[in-house]
Amino acid sequence: MPETRLEDAGLGPALDNGLLRVQAHLKKGTFDVIDLEAESTVLRDVSVSVALRDGPRFGTRGEELDFAGSRSVEGGGIEMILLRDTDVEDEPELSFIVTLRDNEPFATVHAEVQNLLPAPIQIDSLLVLDRATVDVGASPETLSFYKHGWQSWSPTIVLKCAGEDLVVSPPVSGPGTQPFPGPGRFVSDLVTALVDPASHYGLVAGFITTANQFSHLHFDRDDSALSAISWPDGIELAPRAVLSSETLYLHPSRDPVRALQSYGSALGRAMDALPVGDVTNGWCSWYYYFTNVTEADIIANLEFLAAHKEELPLQYVQIDDGYQSEIGDWLTTNEKFPHGMKWLADQIHARGYRAGLWLAPFIAGKRSKLFAEHPDWFVQFPTGGPAIATMNWGQLCHALDLTHPDVIEWLKTTFRTICDDWGYDYVKIDFIYGGAIDGVRHDPNVTRAQTYRQGLETIRDVVGNRFVLACGNPVGPTVGLVEGARIGPDVAPFWRSAIPDNSAMSLSAPSVINSIRNSITRFWAHERLWANDPDCLLVRETDTQMAGDEVRALATVIGLTGGMVLNSDNLPKLSDPRREVISQLLPVYGKSAVPLDLFHTSDIPRLLLLDCGTHVLLGVFNWEDESSEVTVPLLDGRWHGFEFWEREYLGVHEASVTLPVPPHGCRLLRLTAVNDHPQIVGSTLHITMGAMEIESEKWDGKMLSISLKPVAMKSGELFVARDGRVDRVPIRNLTEPRTQTL
Repeated sequence: MPETRLEDAGLGPALDNGLLRVQAHLKKGTFDVIDLEAESTVLRDVSVSVALRDGPRFGTRGEELDFAGSRSVEGGGIEMILLRDTDVEDEPELSFIVTLRDNEPFATVHAEVQNLLPAPIQIDSLLVLDRATVDVGASPETLSFYKHGWQSWSPTIVLKCAGEDLVVSPPVSGPGTQPFPGPGRFVSDLVTALVDPASHYGLVAGFITTANQFSHLHFDRDDSALSAISWPDGIELAPRAVLSSETLYLHPSRDPVRALQSYGSALGRAMDALPVGDVTNGWCSWYYYFTNVTEADIIANLEFLAAHKEELPLQYVQIDDGYQSEIGDWLTTNEKFPHGMKWLADQIHARGYRAGLWLAPFIAGKRSKLFAEHPDWFVQFPTGGPAIATMNWGQLCHALDLTHPDVIEWLKTTFRTICDDWGYDYVKIDFIYGGAIDGVRHDPNVTRAQTYRQGLETIRDVVGNRFVLACGNPVGPTVGLVEGARIGPDVAPFWRSAIPDNSAMSLSAPSVINSIRNSITRFWAHERLWANDPDCLLVRETDTQMAGDEVRALATVIGLTGGMVLNSDNLPKLSDPRREVISQLLPVYGKSAVPLDLFHTSDIPRLLLLDCGTHVLLGVFNWEDESSEVTVPLLDGRWHGFEFWEREYLGVHEASVTLPVPPHGCRLLRLTAVNDHPQIVGSTLHITMGAMEIESEKWDGKMLSISLKPVAMKSGELFVARDGRVDRVPIRNLTEPRTQTL
C-alpha cells in the first residue's frame, strides 16, 4: 500500500493514502472525505465551528481557510493543519487538524480554539463536524442509524431513519448537552454508524479520545446532515490559551460491523485501555437476595461452591447491595452482617475464592450519615440545594462533588479500608454516572468528563491491580481505568419490564430482554475497551418468571458475546440440569460473536456468529412471543450442523439452514465444514462445542485422535461424523488432559 501523501489539487491541500482522500476547499472553508475504493465522497462540505457560552458561534463554512502546515505522525502518516482565516480582532482563532495514517481506512479530525481576546471566554461546544453532508449511496430515509447510549443502562440500538429517534431521559441520556429534538433527528452518544442496509455500505463516526469532554453525534434526515459535537461545558479559556476538542474517527466501509470493531480498537489504543486477560467469572448475591441479603446467605452459597469446585470453578464471590448501613455509609454494616465485612472476606479467601464488594461511591442517600455531616460535599443545583442523582432505596440520592478535595480524601479512605484493611480483591462501583451530572461544583472550571474521571482515577490509584467493575458508567471517560464494565441494563428474573413500551425508560428498565439487547449491540467494546459485563446469568426454576427457553437464550447470549460470567441464584436450591447450564459456560471462552443482522433490524439482532477456528458457532434467536421458523444463509461449501441445547445432529447443509425457534428462545449451532474423513461435529461439554474442551483432533488415515482438556462439565458426549453416520462418544470423568482415539 502507498504511504500517505500531501498533495495540492488547486482547491487546497489534500491527504491521500490510497484508501481515503481528504480534500480541503480553502475558499469554501470546508473539506471532503472520499472513499477511493468505493469512488464515493462520503462526507461533503465538512465545516468546523466553536460556540461560546451565551454568545455567538464561529465556523469555517463560508470563510477562507489558511493551510497552516503539516507534520508527520508516529507510525507513518501525515497531519494537515487548517486555520480559519479572519482578521477580526474580537473573535477567537479556530483551527482543525486532519490526520491520515499509512494503510489505514479511516481519518481523524479534531478542532482547536485559541482565545485571542484580552479577557477569558467560555467555550460551550466544539463542532468537529458542523452539518456535514453524508452520502453512502442511498436516500437518507432508507438508512439505518446506530444509536449508542451515554452510560451502561442506556439503550444501544439500530433505528430505521424512516421512523423517529427514541425518547430517553436522564440518567440514561447525557444531561445538559443533548441537542434539541425534532422530527427526523437521530442522536447518539460517542459513536454512530449510518448504513445502507441494501448495500451494507456505511460510515462509522465516533470519538476516540474521551478523557476531557463528553461528545455526541446527530443526524438530520431531511438534509442528510451529520454533526459531531465535543462539549467543554462552558469552562473558561484564558487569554492566549488553547482548547482542543476530542478527536473524531471517520471510517467509511462495506463492512460496518468490522468498522465498529476497528473503532473500538482505536478508542482503546487512544485511551490506553487496560488489558483484559482471562475474563472474570463468579457468583453475585444481588438477583436472588437483593437488599435482603444476609451474612448467612453469603456463607451458605460460599459453602456450596466450595463443595462443588469441580463443576462450578468460579473465581469471585461478590457481595452486592444490602450489607451497608446506608447508601453512602459504606464502612458501617447493618445488623444482617454481624461479623463485619473483613470477617466475610476472610471466609471467602479461606475457601479459595476472591472476594468482591459492591458500592455506589459517587452518590449518597438523604438518610445517610455522610450527607448529614457533609452537605457541602455535594453537587448543587444552580438555584441552590443538592442536585439529585437518582431516586432509589426509598430516598433521594445526591451526587458527590468529585472536584472537592475532601471528597477525594474520603474516596481514598473508603477504598483503602475496603481493599487494604478488609482485603477485598474486586470492587463493583455502581451508579457512577452520578459523578458527571449537571450542577455547580467546588471547581467550576472542570468539565463533567474531567470531574468524573478524577473520581475514577482516585479509585484506580488506591485499589492498585485489583479488579474494578464499572456499572452505570458513562462509556467514554471510563476507558483506561477499569478492567470490566457493564454494557447494558440490569437483568431480572423476568423477560420483559412492566414499564409501557412508549416510556422514556422502557428500554433501560431491568429485564432479560433489555439486558440482552445491549449485550449484543455493544459487542465491539469487548476486549478492546474492557471485559464486557452482560450482567448475571439466572438459571433457577423457582422464584422466577423465566421459562426454560428464556434461560437458554440468556445463557447463549452471555456465552457467545464472550464477556464476564457471574451467576446470581441461590445455588443450593438449583436442580442438577439448571446448575449444568452454569457449568457449560465455564471456563469463559472470552471471544465475542458478531451480530450478522445488526443493520437489518430495528431492534435486537437475531443472528450471532462466533468463529472458533475449527468451526463456527451460530446463535439463532427468536425475540417474539410466538414460535418462528428462521432460514439462515450459509457460507459456500457443505456444513455439518449440530444443535447444542437439544443435542441434535441436523445433517449436512448447503446454502442455508432452516430452523424452528421457540418464542423467547434460541437454537445454537455448531457448523463444521465437511471433510472426507471422520471428524468431530458436536460436543455437549461446553457451550463452544469444542473450542475449550478439544485441544486438537488428528486423522492419520486410519484413526481419529482427539486431545481433550478439562472444563467444568466432566462428563458428556462428543458427536463424530464418519461413513455417512454420526456416532455418540461418551466422555466420563474428564478431570485431566487425555487423548482419546476413535
